[in-house]
Amino acid sequence: MSADGIKVELRDGIRILTLANPPLNELAPGLRDSLMQAIADRGPDCRGIVLAAEGPNFAGHLPLSPDPAAPTLAELCRTVAECPVPVVAVLKGLVIGPGAELALAARARLGAPGLKLAFAEVTLGLCSAGGTTQRLPRLIGAGAALRLLLSGRAVPASEALALGLIDGITEMAPIAAAARLAGALAVGDILRRAEPDAAAWAKAVREAREGSAARGVAGQRIVDCVEAALVLPPENAQEFESVARADLEQTDDAKGLCAAARAERRAQALPPVLARLQALSVDRIGLVGLAPDLARIAVVALSRELSVTWSFPDALGREAGLAAVEAGIEEGRRDGNLSPDRAHAMRDRLLVTEMPLARTALPFLVSDHPLPEPGDDVQPGAARLVIGGQEGEMGLALSLAGRVCEVALSPDSLPLARATALAGLRRMGLVPLLVGHRPVIGARMADAGRTALAWMVGRGVPQRMIAAALEEFGVRLPDPVSIEVPKVLRAMSAGEILNRWLSALANEGARLLDEGIARRPSDIDYLMVAGYSFPRRRGGPMHQADRRGLMVLRHDLRAWGAEAALWSPARLIDRLIRDGASLASLDG
Repeated sequence: MSADGIKVELRDGIRILTLANPPLNELAPGLRDSLMQAIADRGPDCRGIVLAAEGPNFAGHLPLSPDPAAPTLAELCRTVAECPVPVVAVLKGLVIGPGAELALAARARLGAPGLKLAFAEVTLGLCSAGGTTQRLPRLIGAGAALRLLLSGRAVPASEALALGLIDGITEMAPIAAAARLAGALAVGDILRRAEPDAAAWAKAVREAREGSAARGVAGQRIVDCVEAALVLPPENAQEFESVARADLEQTDDAKGLCAAARAERRAQALPPVLARLQALSVDRIGLVGLAPDLARIAVVALSRELSVTWSFPDALGREAGLAAVEAGIEEGRRDGNLSPDRAHAMRDRLLVTEMPLARTALPFLVSDHPLPEPGDDVQPGAARLVIGGQEGEMGLALSLAGRVCEVALSPDSLPLARATALAGLRRMGLVPLLVGHRPVIGARMADAGRTALAWMVGRGVPQRMIAAALEEFGVRLPDPVSIEVPKVLRAMSAGEILNRWLSALANEGARLLDEGIARRPSDIDYLMVAGYSFPRRRGGPMHQADRRGLMVLRHDLRAWGAEAALWSPARLIDRLIRDGASLASLDG
């Protein structure tokens, strides 16, 4: 028997409820309702219930928008927790957010070896919604619970077992094992969980509160909810958590963090036509030229256990390139990311040559200059990327920070070559962001920001005032602006400093969209957050423009555009205002 997103089966008095909405088994309202109905309709012969899931994950979807639809997650979790017969959850793959809360409401949990369990709401500026701030401290202790809730980190199966989050690890026949456990629990409480220590609970809350300010408003409210779970009756504690969640959903931090997460999901989704292709296997890459970015690519590829063949035009270039790679390896050793043995292995996998590679059989090649047409020796579907790149080439640009990169895929190239380019970059640990024409979004956005700051310094705004305004927003001032400072200094409010900088970024982003270089406003936000140190909790410059309002943005741009072309309003902003649309409406 099946219902909306759920399959129902009865085995020897044990009702098996299987989430059937893979791969992430999102706990949407329809599925929540089906689960509650299946529990209510269990029948008099049902001795226990097993919650399982199809696909690789138990429930790995973390919602990025408020979900007040009935039945709520809290109602579902309460139904599971108060079920008259024992409920055992079979966990596998990713168990995050609502899925983790549902699992926690069960009487017992069994996990697969590859399990990753996370209460990750804090990463979105939120607290839990299904009663986790009550159940988790009672299960594993308030101190351990607060550490998980305030970090949002994923816990592997072995640690989950040690903490008491799960009651066993099963590799073979997990549903049968869960059914046996449910049957045993129906006879007696074989788990014998200890009662929480109220004094230890209160002490953990006090200690967590001392450091909660650094975790933002969400961290403070999570601590409040855990404290409420100690001192209030369960129904009042649940209401306290629900109100805290509703309040947090309206904060700027939560809206910015959710916008950043949405942008990341969109940017990392591959085009369906490329996702279906079997890309060439990339275990060795070729590099041609002298560009500094080639050294960065060499280091990340070597660190991911790929072999690298680098062709240099001359001895001086070889010396500089090898020195840059060695500096990258040593930086990894100093940071503790590379052991001496691993660093030695990286050096051994680097082959240096002065022979041309343009016509070799390597499946993945990156050059700092245009390459000749491939010959017969080049594999069909091999990826050939050019740093920067001109229109019609596969262009590549690395971001300043992080491991995100821009990739312009020429429509003239073979689909298999495009798939291999993306797969090779992912194999190296670089996250590719698809852009149009040329990969220049990061460079142009960063230049717009620097130009705005330089204009303010050149007009006499003290750099310390600029640094303070950006720091309050969460941004460190880039290297001091090298520009002649006038003798007469000019006062400017922190608000105007910040808005001039943000407006310059949003205006340049609108131009990139108009030119077809950026595909979506959210792609610009993702790149700026992941690759150029824009504060994640602020969402990105395009998100900030929508938050201020495009009418307000255009008003400021028109006023400042008379002072510098940087702020002359992009035509896209006029069109969006005319159509009553927002930048976010272009994300699709």
